[in-house]
Amino acid sequence: MSEPLVSVVMPSLNQAQFLEAAVRSVLEQSYDHVELIVVDGMSTDGSIDLLVTLQKEFSDKLQWVCQKDTGPAQALNHAMTLTQGDIVGWLNSDDEYAPEAIERAVEYLQRMPNHQMVYGFGHHINAAGELLDTYPTKPPSTPIDAFANGSFICQPTVFMRKKALEQVGPLDETIKTAFDFDLWLRFFKRFPRQIGHIRRMQAYSRLHASCMTRRLRKQVAIDGLMVVAKHLGTAPDHWIWTHIDEMCEHYPFVDDALPLNKQLEAFLKEIRPLVAADKFRDLIEKLKKDYRFGLAGPQLFASVQPDGWVSKHLTVKYRWEGKPASAILVSCNANWPVPGKMHLKVSTPSGHVQKSSVEVPSEFVLSFDVPETDKSGYIMWTIETSQSFVPSKHDKKSTDNRKLSFTVTGLKVRP
Repeated sequence: MSEPLVSVVMPSLNQAQFLEAAVRSVLEQSYDHVELIVVDGMSTDGSIDLLVTLQKEFSDKLQWVCQKDTGPAQALNHAMTLTQGDIVGWLNSDDEYAPEAIERAVEYLQRMPNHQMVYGFGHHINAAGELLDTYPTKPPSTPIDAFANGSFICQPTVFMRKKALEQVGPLDETIKTAFDFDLWLRFFKRFPRQIGHIRRMQAYSRLHASCMTRRLRKQVAIDGLMVVAKHLGTAPDHWIWTHIDEMCEHYPFVDDALPLNKQLEAFLKEIRPLVAADKFRDLIEKLKKDYRFGLAGPQLFASVQPDGWVSKHLTVKYRWEGKPASAILVSCNANWPVPGKMHLKVSTPSGHVQKSSVEVPSEFVLSFDVPETDKSGYIMWTIETSQSFVPSKHDKKSTDNRKLSFTVTGLKVRP
């Protein structure tokens, strides 16, 4: 049986740091009958010089185009029109193939001529190439409804027959981040029981500060909702709550200058058309009771749980522009069902640690001094305690097994 040509498409924009490793992971594979097509979006970081050098080494096995595009989906669609192979792979310029990945994919598709797409296991790696975790891959026998919880296909592990790709159609360029997710769903719907799985590590998907997965978190959530709603009719609310939790986790140490409540309003406005009316009403009612948003102020946040409780660890974050306030005041209530004593340890980024104790149940106020300065900046305090109670141990009707220490009832700045 003759060796089919495999075409690998690679979109790239200012990824010179990772580009050479990505290219070599394609063109130094054990399978030699490969062409790589790189579509660069007018990089300014030395990527073009690097491609020129690599093309001298790999000759016509490496082709590249440099042109403006509206994003990676458009770049990929253009690259796919240039492919000559019967099998198409897609590797981003910050990812890498595992050794022998292409050979395994070709062998599988030759052995299973009725299958139109195959994917395998993937690992997440960091900027240094160190392993982070394994991608949560599921086999193609998984019911299509499972996509409602997120994509279980690691994108760089996928190889497709070109004829099948032409039937499914190009990537949707109106989707900013989840165009791969949309493509997998179209494949599963068009070719049920014709998708295969290689139970080997096929690729390494890199997570780093400038990758879309981390840089465009809100857009990832919105696009995920949109794709699931488009193909499956409705999307679970975890897509929404995951992003809301991330908003709270990072606020106010983010580039967005809007207060947290305004950021939430903007997010809800965007997702409103994607959520069923009854689910959206339930979401709004739940958010009205969420203490995190009631406490948050402009550039000020306390990491309480949605019901206001703290479980042994609290962070208070403050960011200011120009001259800061003199202090941050945190009102608390240790409303325990039985009397006791709670020991607190407060730490600042400067390394200063202050210890104190409070009798419980009781109300108390924590006061944190802010350094005098005329420059913009931010600061974070951590409050820890080893004392807590478990509600279910004191109330037979309770199913709450959390270890709770105190609630935060107020958060404000002192000028």
